Amino acid sequence: MNKLEKNRFSIFTKDLSHCIICGASNPDINEIFMGRNRKNSMIYGMCIPLCRLHHLQYHIDRGMQLFWMNKGKEEFIKKYDEDRWHSTFRYIKG
Repeated sequence: MNKLEKNRFSIFTKDLSHCIICGASNPDINEIFMGRNRKNSMIYGMCIPLCRLHHLQYHIDRGMQLFWMNKGKEEFIKKYDEDRWHSTFRYIKG
């Protein structure tokens, strides 16, 4: 897991040094899908840079989570395909 965490990337942005929402520097890198799909988030670039405030908001705001999860699904399917989405993130509804 340490190696995955150190090599995280994002399919949403190349700039991991600024919050994707407000542009603040020194963000945390947050995996869009948590729990059993956290590792898959890191493997497939389903990560976003978030400042501390937006990172905390992400973990309590279900609407924000759903926005990024839906956006992640769209980008994943564009980059790979829908069958791979279902086999990789099989526990995600939708």
